[in-house]
Amino acid sequence: MSTNHERHMPHEMRASATSPLPNPLGGERRIYVWRGHRVAYVVHGHGDPIVFIHSIHAAAWNAEWRRTVPALTEHTSYALDLLGFGASDRPPLRYTAQLYLQLIHDFLVDVVGEPALLVGSSLGATYAIAIAADHPQLVRGVVAIGPGGVSRLITQGGMPFGAIQGTFRTPVVGAALFKALVSHPSIRFFLKDIYAFGLDRETEQLYWLSANQPNARFAPAAFVGMQLNWDIRQRIAQVECPLLIAWGTRASQTPYAEAAQVMRRAPQAELVSFEAGDLPHEEVPHVFNAVLKDFAHRTVAAV
Repeated sequence: MSTNHERHMPHEMRASATSPLPNPLGGERRIYVWRGHRVAYVVHGHGDPIVFIHSIHAAAWNAEWRRTVPALTEHTSYALDLLGFGASDRPPLRYTAQLYLQLIHDFLVDVVGEPALLVGSSLGATYAIAIAADHPQLVRGVVAIGPGGVSRLITQGGMPFGAIQGTFRTPVVGAALFKALVSHPSIRFFLKDIYAFGLDRETEQLYWLSANQPNARFAPAAFVGMQLNWDIRQRIAQVECPLLIAWGTRASQTPYAEAAQVMRRAPQAELVSFEAGDLPHEEVPHVFNAVLKDFAHRTVAAV
């Protein structure tokens, strides 16, 4: 049961967030001060904790959970905006997978304060699995949606990706290139395959708003430079808590055929497929939410 750990946190960690971005998840947007940076998250509902970790791309943020978090009122949902994305600060750091893994770890310790169910998408799922393997005391279960780190997104860095990352970080050329990358037509082009049933205007606008914030290019530049990749081929077999692998059968970024490779590495896991693209929680939320609620109930009962 919830320990209300946040009541004992320093005042700055409970401060309300002010941001030009809307909060389509409901609940309350708050700030976690981490290494001097403001990390935004939304907290919603009451009960056993669920922590949501969004996917990573040029326009990524926690808005992708807007059709799931409001449906989980019987749980305390925490939906992070990873540093460099969404309503969080976007400092010109050298972003790495290790940085995000440490951020998620510290968030679980400092803010959540008890074992949580982690729900991640794409690289967010990769990080959730890594945390569960390396810090089992913090995690009671994992739902991994199309995780990387097994069949792809394994290797870090290397040429020419480092050069591309460096270009995006430059103040003039990089800023101009990124602005073109996150225009409305570019966002539609990139996301048209991720959403198997089409991208509606509201979703496009939410992604555009996040991607067009000041300094938005630095974290995605690290993704392009392959600095956010993380190899979990060995770790995934070490996860001892309940593990659910979720996959859209029409996924394009992480095709459904790759689910077989993941399951070979994690024979202890369950696999659930959805008639959807890479983000089944966006396209078939009623189906996804039912699966998530059932899994969450089972992880609580198993404790």
